[in-house]
Amino acid sequence: MAEERLIDDNTDKDKDKKYRFRINEDGEEELEIYGGDGEEEDEGPDDELTGSEYEVPEFDGDDEEAAAMTPEQLFAERKKQEEERNAREAKAEELIQKATGLFAEGNGEYALTSLDSAEKECPDIGGIYTLKLEILTRNFTDISRLDECCKAAEGCKKYSSAEDRSRISENLSALVKTSLGEQKARNAVLEAENEQKKAERREIFSARFKAALRNFLFGFVPFVAFLCAAFVLTPQMHADKSGTMMTAAIVLYALAGAAFIACAVLARFVTTAARRLKLNESNSSTALGRSYAEGALRAEKLEKLYSLIFFNGAEL
Repeated sequence: MAEERLIDDNTDKDKDKKYRFRINEDGEEELEIYGGDGEEEDEGPDDELTGSEYEVPEFDGDDEEAAAMTPEQLFAERKKQEEERNAREAKAEELIQKATGLFAEGNGEYALTSLDSAEKECPDIGGIYTLKLEILTRNFTDISRLDECCKAAEGCKKYSSAEDRSRISENLSALVKTSLGEQKARNAVLEAENEQKKAERREIFSARFKAALRNFLFGFVPFVAFLCAAFVLTPQMHADKSGTMMTAAIVLYALAGAAFIACAVLARFVTTAARRLKLNESNSSTALGRSYAEGALRAEKLEKLYSLIFFNGAEL
């Protein structure tokens, strides 16, 4: 008996037509077009439907390759994609089961490797990320691998079931919230101490900068004065037959040159003092500042992790 499968064609051109795949007596698929303009489908005793219908996949008008396909080719392509998808899912589930066994045996790192492979096969299976969180947190008791936990929690929030998310939230939220509170308390102490040290250094560096700037001006002002005076005397020295103006101009140029050299030397002290004043405001310039910055960053990550794992069912 021939087997038939129906495919609805939703295109505007042939909106009243339907495509039907028949399996003939030789076991081969054949495409039939029926319907439209009052044409009715005749079903004989040997033309029973299987009861399952398949729609031809829709495609973007800009997809030239899909647009060139016949309905039969589109259906075959969709079928191929579904088979590939099913194969990837089966492989991913197999890897998840393997990771579960490895974790139960105490081989957490090998289990994570298996889960990474499962994620590459099929990244939208929520069980991957749920199990990852369990392994990374050592059964919800340790959050030292914070970056990896955040990444796994993102996948868990996106793909895991409500039941798994609720279980993760119930077992891990309290630990993350407690760690976050402790970290914020440490950060407050570090910030106060860091700002105090900065203020003490700022006062010293600011005084040094002002002194260096004052010394620079002591050289720069005479340089400008000598240079301007030399420029004034330069046009007159040729008219002075005694040579006094020429001698005075040469002396002024020499003094301006000496002042310029002094300015160049003193400018280095100004630059150094300004750089130290700027570095003092950066947390990365001292061990205390770096500790505070690391603590602040960890608090941000803990807040992110808490927002990802906390679940009360209201999101559904």
